[in-house]
Amino acid sequence: MRADRPSLLFIHGAGGNSAGWWQQFDHFAPHRHVVAIDLPGFGRSDLPSPDSDPVAAMVQGAAGVCEALGLTRIDLVCQSLGGWAGLRLALSRPDLVNALVLCCTLAGIAHPPGLAAFREATAHMDERGPAALGLQPQFEIDEPAKALLYRHIAAANAPLDPAWGQRLFAPEVLIAPGRLAELAAPATLIMGACDPIWPPDSLTGMLATAGAREVVMPGAGHSPYFEQPGAFNAVLADALGVPA
Repeated sequence: MRADRPSLLFIHGAGGNSAGWWQQFDHFAPHRHVVAIDLPGFGRSDLPSPDSDPVAAMVQGAAGVCEALGLTRIDLVCQSLGGWAGLRLALSRPDLVNALVLCCTLAGIAHPPGLAAFREATAHMDERGPAALGLQPQFEIDEPAKALLYRHIAAANAPLDPAWGQRLFAPEVLIAPGRLAELAAPATLIMGACDPIWPPDSLTGMLATAGAREVVMPGAGHSPYFEQPGAFNAVLADALGVPA
């Protein structure tokens, strides 16, 4: 850590865990103090208690890591499911979050096009949930070793509880778009042009009241950080003002 710059905290999606950010660590470590967490129930983190609020557990987990490491300012990067935790942390802790980057995520916002897109996408998922659509079919053909690595990373997670997943979309959990005006940190929304879960037309304008910048990555699916690390890292570096 350095006092003159924020740390860089990554929060993964439902098909990953902290290990999935290996291509970002390699790129950003020379410029930032980089941290990635395992959300509760993912990677090496313990499962949340059955009676706990899953969203609150994620937010508390992220905040707890920051407290344990002594982080006082962070640039926060969230993929898919991680957006649920990251957006709420940014809203509740403006003193902590310096900048917010949301990637391929509805972030638990009551945005009708995004909710409709997810409902449609569930018809194409299997028991893995969103992880089933994490990689594009062509990527699995072109990059079989990296696709296998992606599946091994996902296999380190406990099986997703369907009830837990449904809770993420409960009306009382979703954030009203008007509340996004409270977001103090500058925000960037990265979208994959070919994302089968949240295509750009389902997310565009979602963060308008927060004045967020929107970036659509051509040819990218739901996991641009993994499939297109060079392009993703360039977009992220630009958003955070870090050397590309």
